[in-house]
Amino acid sequence: MDVGLLIVVNAMWAAQYSAYKVATEKMGPITVGAWTFLMAGMVLLPFLLWERRSSSALPSSAAATSPLGHSKSLARRKNIIGFLAIGIGGLIPASAFLAWGVDRSTASNAALIYLTVPIITAVLASIIVDEKMTLVRWGSLGISVVGVLILSDFNWRHLELASGKFLLGNCLVLVACTCSAFYNVYSKELLRRFAPLEVLVYGYFLALMVSIPLLVWVEPLTAEAVRGYGMRVWVALLILSGLSWGLAMVLWMFLLKRLDVSQASVSIYLLPFLGVLISAVTLHEKITPTMILGGAVTLAGTILITTLDATSA
Repeated sequence: MDVGLLIVVNAMWAAQYSAYKVATEKMGPITVGAWTFLMAGMVLLPFLLWERRSSSALPSSAAATSPLGHSKSLARRKNIIGFLAIGIGGLIPASAFLAWGVDRSTASNAALIYLTVPIITAVLASIIVDEKMTLVRWGSLGISVVGVLILSDFNWRHLELASGKFLLGNCLVLVACTCSAFYNVYSKELLRRFAPLEVLVYGYFLALMVSIPLLVWVEPLTAEAVRGYGMRVWVALLILSGLSWGLAMVLWMFLLKRLDVSQASVSIYLLPFLGVLISAVTLHEKITPTMILGGAVTLAGTILITTLDATSA
């Protein structure tokens, strides 16, 4: 059952790349993110309320603090800054840049490039929380960058790097990966005081609130534009919010309680295969030798950091 659920979770995550490609046909990246945060927050809210109800038997003093004794009040300045950090520095740009990048590249490339998240997370952890930056981590980062360059379809014969067909899109996806990695690292500090579902739901709704001024300024939302989305776009938004950013996260937390983190994390190797497969079926994207080579190199960097680095630690 656990193996089956891991496949389901990764399939839900892998579906987001094709969904972003479809959604950006009718709306800008910030609008896609705002809809995703709203709908994903609504999907996860019942799970949070259920969790709250199940823990209501605890004394009020225990319910107001984390297991480490830290205050969980959202009114505290430290908590507000923490959620603003993961919203402004993590969720909003991660969603916007991924949508923007997929629109200028391919969903298949995005699925392969997202294998760099564990590597970038390790690099940011060394900067933000002073974790040791090992040679394995530097090597993994270098290998993954080479994989992204191969995926960008450069004219290698004349080294015309700036003429890569998907260079801009792939760079935007890489920025999204960096923002996702920042979210992962900075969430560790909030998870000392809040439950995982609380971090997700509070983060989603705060990101939605911050996105509203951006929508008014950059991508004004009109009733006519919403009516023009069509069923195809609404299905893409439902996949993004209900599956990739919603139920997949609930199942992932359930699995983390049953399995070791290292066991569950290995399932990330399914992402490129499932992402490319879903993109080929739904968007009819072709699988080229360049994609296979670039994906293999990027995957090698991920395997390096999730095996050798874990062993050395």
